[in-house]
Amino acid sequence: MSGSPIRKPIVVTHEHGMRFAAQVRQHRVITDQSERAGGADGAPSPTELLAAALGSCIALYVFQFCTSRGLRHEGLRVEVLAANATSPNRIAELQVTVRIGETLSPHVREMLERVVRSCPVHNTLAHGAAVSVAIAERAKLEAAAS
Repeated sequence: MSGSPIRKPIVVTHEHGMRFAAQVRQHRVITDQSERAGGADGAPSPTELLAAALGSCIALYVFQFCTSRGLRHEGLRVEVLAANATSPNRIAELQVTVRIGETLSPHVREMLERVVRSCPVHNTLAHGAAVSVAIAERAKLEAAAS
């Protein structure tokens, strides 16, 4: 793995039905599927959380930008609309709208657009991330431990 490793892995376990729990440090994040997809709609789906991660990251960066420049941030709102695709099943497009209660000069607006595009989640989605997968079978893990 290149770059700085995450200190602890995020561990995801099955709870019931289509519901899973992800342990992220001391935080427990639940995912579920919509009723249409066979779940109980008790939590956001993983792809909804991906869109929420993007919106939250952008909101943080916009907030920090506004705060550092004395711009009003009351009413700051980031809306993320996801368009799905198939073959392979994925999010094809994420449309982001940043709503801010301040009138911006063209120069500040340009700087803010650069800030939005600099958040780590945006950069990960825009530039991709290597994803490696390993299958650890229980019997093989027990044999290796003996």
